[in-house]
Amino acid sequence: MDGRFLLCASILAGVVAAACGGSETTTGGSSPPTSPSSDAAGGGGDPGDPGDPATSDGGSTTDPDPGGIYDTPVACTSNTTWKSGDHGSQLMHPGRACITCHKTQRNAPSFSIAGTVFPSAHEPDDCNGTNGTKPAVTVTITDANGKTYDLQVNGVGNFYSQASIATPFHAKVTSNGQTREMTAAQTSGDCNSCHTEAGANGAPGRIMAP
Repeated sequence: MDGRFLLCASILAGVVAAACGGSETTTGGSSPPTSPSSDAAGGGGDPGDPGDPATSDGGSTTDPDPGGIYDTPVACTSNTTWKSGDHGSQLMHPGRACITCHKTQRNAPSFSIAGTVFPSAHEPDDCNGTNGTKPAVTVTITDANGKTYDLQVNGVGNFYSQASIATPFHAKVTSNGQTREMTAAQTSGDCNSCHTEAGANGAPGRIMAP
């Protein structure tokens, strides 16, 4: 096994990300407009459509598991995985804690926000996530100063930013006029450190497209 992966996994095991918990609000219809984005990321290829993301039936809820959407089995919905090890790519290692691992690599880019959007709640690491280009999926970060950053989700579900983001911040995922939003403010931008396959530090599972 790659020694760098073992190092990343070891460090991640000791990480307790701040403010990962909190319930979600899911809304149907068009989301309110945001101010123009000062930072966009994502893209980087289309490995194929991983399937239709789970959709909301509208309305809103503050239940930690609205509609039982997290009561689902472990599954790799796309049936495709990342197989290129630590070869640098925008499509690499969907589901893994990007920021934690990049900190151990000398030439890896540093991110303020990074994570993966999936079509279901309990998808394994390296499973390709939601194809954020068909239809477009956007992660919007609103920082402590009210500044917004729209991050485009790429073909395997990954999103990221190198912008300086004031914490605490709020995050939401929007697609097809529907939004899934975290109700609690966050201080850690290493999204996948909490939104793991099983969920950690109060998160119920993966970040899901609405």
